[in-house]
Amino acid sequence: MKKHGEIVNRAITKYQPDVIFSKYSAPMVHTHIERPFVYMCDSSLKWTKDIWPEFSKLGFRVMEKWETRVIGECDRLITFSEASAEVIKTQYKKDPDKVRVLPIPAYIPEHILPDKEQITKDISKPFRLLLVGKRFHLRGMDIAIEAVNSMNEQGYPTELRIVGYSGEDQAHVKFMGVYDKEDPGELQAYFDFFKWADLLIHPSRFHSAGIVISEAAAFGLPTITNAAGGLATSVQDDITGIVLPKHSPPSAYVEAMIALIKDKDRYLRYRIAARDRFDSKLNWEIAGDRLFEIIRETL
Repeated sequence: MKKHGEIVNRAITKYQPDVIFSKYSAPMVHTHIERPFVYMCDSSLKWTKDIWPEFSKLGFRVMEKWETRVIGECDRLITFSEASAEVIKTQYKKDPDKVRVLPIPAYIPEHILPDKEQITKDISKPFRLLLVGKRFHLRGMDIAIEAVNSMNEQGYPTELRIVGYSGEDQAHVKFMGVYDKEDPGELQAYFDFFKWADLLIHPSRFHSAGIVISEAAAFGLPTITNAAGGLATSVQDDITGIVLPKHSPPSAYVEAMIALIKDKDRYLRYRIAARDRFDSKLNWEIAGDRLFEIIRETL
């Protein structure tokens, strides 16, 4: 950490910046912060330490000490959810006037982003569900699979495609594997899943802020999720999708999805609202302007 701090200190001395911006706490621990400092984080250790049991108690204590110092010294703190902001204000005692919530944005290339007129469509039959994630248990893939099987058992034909994870296909479930977004062809194929799907299912057991939800919004794709972590900021309940209570069982997803299938007007309203939110808040052009405003007010 000291070497990182020395590198940052040398850069500050050389460039004499008007403001310091960092998305990481570790390099700032041994930095001499004598000018406006903006710190961006999606989560905090006090909020997420139960999710990462592989770290020792001593390791967490040390990292919490570093993080607490950086949070305490920053002039503005930007985070991606109201839940994260609440932890920072209450558990880290950060001045609420210095905390800003910026819903996590997504970048969609212009040639891939559909026109708004293209996002309105009826629910397919069979019902098409998309799940995007790399961690089976943490992203609740087992919950989604059980929900899909139950939907089919109850007479609602449903298909699930899981992107970002490789597994053994089942009757109603296909594992599509990992896609490299740096490769233009694979990027196109990745976003084609959002065009295919009727609903993004995101039953994550914890997620500070799901960028996949912002990606889905660009395609007018509503999301069904739960209030774990910061997901209740990523999805606006009954506006851009459905937010179930934290750690809801598969049966709750099934009940909510069946009700949505039966209400085509509500489904269409979700699609339009999701895309409107992407255009107004969840794209990087808008988020960049907001970030600039926060930096300017810090100065």
